[in-house]
Amino acid sequence: MNEQDSDSLDSLRDSSSFELRIKTAESMVEVLEILHEHDLSEEDFTNRFPVLAKLFQGLPNETAPPG
Repeated sequence: MNEQDSDSLDSLRDSSSFELRIKTAESMVEVLEILHEHDLSEEDFTNRFPVLAKLFQGLPNETAPPG
């Protein structure tokens, strides 16, 4: 991993836990909270975890009014 990577995601166990939390998130807001906890921007997340980022894009946005 490069110097810009989050220290908390350096171990395989931490990375696996992070991925599981993203995969089980029920909204974009929840994913954004997880990214914030790991000091990851959306751009870094998309670059480092492109498959997870695609899952993230399909989640509902809790802040959007029902339509």
